[in-house]
Amino acid sequence: MLSAPELVEPSPALLARLREIVGDRAYITGDALEPYTHDATFMSGPVAAALRPATTEQVSLVAAACNEARVALVARGAGTSLVGGPVALAGGIILSLEALDSIEIDAADACAVVGAGVINGQLQAAAAAQGLMYPPDPGSVDMSTIGGNVACNAGGMSCLKYGVTADYVLGMTVVLADGTVLDLGGRTRKRASGYRLAQVFVGSEGTLGIITSVCLKLVPRPRHRAVAMVAYPTTVAAGDAVARLLGAGHLPCALELMDRGGLEMVWELLPQDLPRELAAILIVEQDGSSAEVVMSELAEMVEILGGVENRVAMDETQRERLWRSRRSIGKVLMSMPKNFFAEDISVPIARIPDMLARLDQIKADTGLHIPVVGHAGDGNLHPMILFADEERGQVGPAAERIFEAALELGGSISGEHGLGALKRDHAAREHQDVALTLMGGMKRLFDPNGILNPHKLFPELPADGQFLERLPGWGVKAAGTKDRAELGA
Repeated sequence: MLSAPELVEPSPALLARLREIVGDRAYITGDALEPYTHDATFMSGPVAAALRPATTEQVSLVAAACNEARVALVARGAGTSLVGGPVALAGGIILSLEALDSIEIDAADACAVVGAGVINGQLQAAAAAQGLMYPPDPGSVDMSTIGGNVACNAGGMSCLKYGVTADYVLGMTVVLADGTVLDLGGRTRKRASGYRLAQVFVGSEGTLGIITSVCLKLVPRPRHRAVAMVAYPTTVAAGDAVARLLGAGHLPCALELMDRGGLEMVWELLPQDLPRELAAILIVEQDGSSAEVVMSELAEMVEILGGVENRVAMDETQRERLWRSRRSIGKVLMSMPKNFFAEDISVPIARIPDMLARLDQIKADTGLHIPVVGHAGDGNLHPMILFADEERGQVGPAAERIFEAALELGGSISGEHGLGALKRDHAAREHQDVALTLMGGMKRLFDPNGILNPHKLFPELPADGQFLERLPGWGVKAAGTKDRAELGA
C-alpha cells in the first residue's frame, strides 16, 4: 500500500496566485464548482477551486505553485470516468483541461497533434475530412477527451482490429508535479533512442503528470464498411461464437456483445421483428477498400458465428441504427431512475464463454439485475449492476465476485476504465507485490510530494465486499441520476 500524502488545503494566498495565473474567467468557485466535484459515478469530493488553463505554460505555473504549497491537484477531462478517476478525494484544486482544444492534422506524416481537451469525436471528424482515421473509439466518443483517453488508455468498439489508445501515442507534452515541462516523442513513427517515457504516462490516470498535448498516429480511413447482427438463445452461446470466429482466423474491425438486459434498454432502436426471447446478440462489422471483399468477408463471419437470427445492414441508415443501439447503452443507463454500478473486466478470448457463465451464476445467486454489454472481440465486458436502494448492500459483494472471476480466468479487473478510486484497493489481487512496489517508486520519483490525483490507483484499504461503503457518496447520492454527465459504456 502507498502511504497517503500529507497535503493541506489551499491558502487564500495560493488561491489568489492561481487566479492570477489563469485569469478571472478561468477561475471557478461557488455554485459553478458543482460539475467539477464529481465524475459519472456516485462519488464526489470537496474542491476549493477549479481552473481552466489555456496553455501548457499556465499548467506548469499552477503545478509548481500547488507543489510548493503541498496542495492536491487533480487533472480532469470531461468527467465521464466510471471509477472516480477525476474526483478530488483530498480536496484541493481541479485542473480542467477543456480549453486545451487545438487540433492539427498532419496528413503527410499521418498524425495529429491535439490538445488534451479535444473531444475524441472532434478529432475523428477532423481526421476523416483528410481521408484519415483515429481508431480508438470509446462509447463516450462524443464526450470524453483525448487527455482522459490517454490517461486511462481507453479502448472502444474498433480496438479489436486497430488497437487501444496506447498503440497510437507517438509523443506528448506533459507537466510534472513540480512544473517541469517534458516534450516526449514526436511525429517520427520509429524511435529506438532511450526509454519510451511517453508510454509511462499512458494509463497513469493523472498520478504521474498532467498531459497537455498529444501526438497521435492516424491510419487511412476505410472506404467501405458492412455490419450485421447475429442473435443467440444464451449468452454463453454468444461467447462460444466469439471464440469460434477469432479462432478461425477472421479479424472483424468490431465485435460487440449485448445480452438480454442490454437489449431491453435500447429495444426501440433494434429491428422491430427481433424475437423478444433472444438472450444475446453480437454486432459484427468489417471494413476495407473493396465493397465486394468486405461484404464477402462479413458473410463468411456471419456463417461462422452461427446464430439463430441474423440481420445484415443493407445501407448506411441501417448500419447507423444498429450501432446507435449499442452506443446508446450508456446514455440510457445514466437516465434510468435505478442506481447503477458499471463494471469493466477483461478476460482472454477463449475464456469469454466461461466469464459469461460466471456472470449468469452471479445474477442467479444474487437476484440482481446485471445487464452485460462489451467489446467481446477483445474480451472486454461491461457488467452493469442495477439496483434499488434496498439492494445496495449486495452490490459490493457481487462486484467482488465479478473481479474474482475475471482474475481466476486470467483476466484483469479493468480493461479500459482504469482503477481510479473504485478499484484501487483491488490492485493487489491482480499485480505482484514487487510490481506495486515498483509502481510506487515511480510515483514518488515523478511526484515526490504526492499532489497529483491522490488516493487513486494504489491500494490504501483492505479489498473486501464492503469497499463501496468506504467511498464518499455511497448511500448518500444515488448513482445514475440525471445530474451526472452523459457517457457511453
